[in-house]
Amino acid sequence: MRNGNQWILAAVLAALLVGATWFCVSVWRSTPGMPVYGNVILAVAAVLMLVSGCGLIALMFYSHRKGYDEPPRSNDAARK
Repeated sequence: MRNGNQWILAAVLAALLVGATWFCVSVWRSTPGMPVYGNVILAVAAVLMLVSGCGLIALMFYSHRKGYDEPPRSNDAARK
């Protein structure tokens, strides 16, 4: 019974994906083309977003390796 429900779910999700793809392509084809400066701005924005995302991920790994993400510890036991 469970296997049948998974097939029904997969079929419904596939139909939704096909419908959404058809809608996106039809809207994309009905709109006018973007001027060259718009494409340049879009490309620059995409590169900046990629660089900032990679930089933030690199900072996350750096912070984790240096131990900056560890919870604070008290040194009261060492003083006694």
